[in-house]
Formats: sequence, C-alpha cells, structure tokens
Amino acid sequence: MKSFLFPILVLSCCLATALPAAELETIENATLVEAGLNDGDSFKVKADGKELHLRLYYVDCLETAAGTDAELERIREQQYHFGLEDPAAVVRFGKQATDYVKRVLSRPFAIHTSYAKAPGGSAIGRHYAFIETQDGRDLGHLLVEQGLARVHGESHQAPDRTPSKFVWKELRDVLDFAMLKRNGIWKETDPERLLELRKILLEEEMKWEKKCDKPIDLNTASNEQLQEIPRVGPATAAKITAGRPYESVEDLLKIPGIGPKTLAKIRPCVTVRH
Repeated sequence: MKSFLFPILVLSCCLATALPAAELETIENATLVEAGLNDGDSFKVKADGKELHLRLYYVDCLETAAGTDAELERIREQQYHFGLEDPAAVVRFGKQATDYVKRVLSRPFAIHTSYAKAPGGSAIGRHYAFIETQDGRDLGHLLVEQGLARVHGESHQAPDRTPSKFVWKELRDVLDFAMLKRNGIWKETDPERLLELRKILLEEEMKWEKKCDKPIDLNTASNEQLQEIPRVGPATAAKITAGRPYESVEDLLKIPGIGPKTLAKIRPCVTVRH
C-alpha cells in the first residue's frame, strides 16, 4: 500500500483554465430535470421558471457511453489516468456518478452561475455553475470525495469569493483523501500500473505536440490526414469532411462526438485558412 500512495500524490496534478471572476447569480430551489444527456458533471435543471443545462466547475466525471471515436479515446485517457486495467470500469463509474448526482439533487438545491458558456452539444446551450446541495455542500467537492470525479476543468472564484487558486488547493486535498481512502474508482486503481499508464499518456501528448507543429486545414485535409490527429478515427474524420466548410476551429463543436475535451486535443493540430 505504501508504494501506492506517494506516486499518486505526486501525480494528482490538475488542468486549470482560469475564467474571469464575473459575479455569480444565485438561484434557490432549483430542481433536477430528467434527461438522457445527464451525467455526473453536466445535467439539466429547472430554475426560476426556466430550464438550464449546467456544467460543473473544477471537476470531471467519467464517461458514460462508448459510442463514438471521441468517447472511446476519452475513456482510454481516463482509464490510464486512474490506473485501471479494465476500460469498462470507466463507464461503470461514470454511471455511478450520474446516479449519485440524481440522489443528491433529489431535493431542491441552489445554483451559483455567471452564465459563462460551456462548450458541448446542447440545444439550449450549457453554462458553468456551482451547485450547492440542500445541506450546504458543494456538489463538485462531494463527487471528488466519493471518488467519482477528478479535479480537472474550468475554474472560477467560489460563491463565497474564495479565489480560484485556493479552491484548487482545497479540492486537491479532497482528492488526496479520496485516493488514500480508496473511495469510488480509486479502489480499482492498480498501483503497479498507474505510473506506467500515466507515462504513456505523457509520451503520447509530447508526440502529438510534435506532430502538430504544422496544423492542417480543416477545409482541405484528406480523411487520411485527419485520422493522424489525436482522437480522430475514421468515423469522426468522415463527419469532419461532411461538415465543411468551416469558419473557425470552434466549428468542430458542431460535429457529433466532438466536445470541449476533444477540441482541446485537436486544436493545436488544425487550422482554418481564409
């Protein structure tokens, strides 16, 4: 067990992209809306007489489906991040996170949002938000504590005005607690494989960055060239060519299966030349 703790604590680093600290609006007595697109960190709610699709700040829950090239690639990345032997565990714990949120938000809760747009496929658009449960707990903290999410994603000053850098530090402590307790997905982490799998991810990221020294044009690249991009397989490449012409790289978010996480990987490798 000792060999398990220290490598993980060292590697519990997070991706933080700071957003401007716009003022948060608080909406009380919100309720969860049943929707097929709901998962652990993104779901629909009814608040103040309107329907919103929210994406949690700071946390990233596991995937719940493996239907597209992009989803399969994200599952593989999450599998390696958590040091799992079986990729099916990713989807299983993703569904557990969805069920956990459904239980926790079965009673009215509060929303804190500045309506900052979150990329992703939704007819009504997605907005980043904090969720405060009826007993005053932050939903993101709860998910990390239960071992159902990692600390990864967009940040913002907390509702109590705690600066984002201190929110990150607190969440990392919560993450360390979950790993030490072997909560949730961490109980299936293979300590002997964790460093090896994360090293593979690091090497692949370095290789992709080198490969992306010369971005290809989304409007002229062949299917074969598109498939050389990380997270783009034959099916996604076909969708990209069918979606032409593109005005900007962000137009890729209109392609089924390409969300903000996939776009972050693709972005350095592609361009749109006018």
